Amino acid sequence: MKKYIIYFLLFLPFYMVAQDTEIPEPVKKISVGMVPQYAITNGIRIDVDLRLNESRHWLVFAPQLYLRMSESTNYDYNSLVGFGFEFQHKMFLHDKPKPKGPYFAYGPVFNYFNVEDDGYNISPFSEYGNSYFELAEGPVHTNIFKVGGNIIFGMQTVISDFFYIDTYIGTGFRLSFDNRTSGLHKGYNDWMGDLGYSGTLLVGGVRIGISL
Repeated sequence: MKKYIIYFLLFLPFYMVAQDTEIPEPVKKISVGMVPQYAITNGIRIDVDLRLNESRHWLVFAPQLYLRMSESTNYDYNSLVGFGFEFQHKMFLHDKPKPKGPYFAYGPVFNYFNVEDDGYNISPFSEYGNSYFELAEGPVHTNIFKVGGNIIFGMQTVISDFFYIDTYIGTGFRLSFDNRTSGLHKGYNDWMGDLGYSGTLLVGGVRIGISL
């Protein structure tokens, strides 16, 4: 019996050292994902999340591209080209090696759209030596500039060590400008889903991606 006690006492320090030197979980420092619901508005959005100093704070860079070269019955235009970006300061409620759990995020948004639709252009013409202007129906190109910001709350779940699913909801505001004379082109500010919407709105969606 004494022999087993001696063996136990001899190997106990090695066991304690092995427990103390257990390899920690690797800290994820970057995530890359996409927001699939942007396809509804003929867009694609890629999110790149960068961790700050191995803390619970992250910076999110989200460039966006919009393209449609045929008529859209849902949004009432003939073609669309645009781009945008969103920056976020993202803060998880828990400081963990993996970016998971509830979080809070906020940041600015910018969008630019070039839209072609059917409308009226002001065209100059001369008659009997005098200059006049007339309204001519035809394709109209509208440049829309939109700025604003979002505040969101989300829940990010990590699956199989690196794959993540992120659901979020929040609120924001938008202020839009365009280069057309009021009344001479189709309106793009009828509801919060319009390209030229100005006002408060609800934001929400799902992100999917990987954490490295």
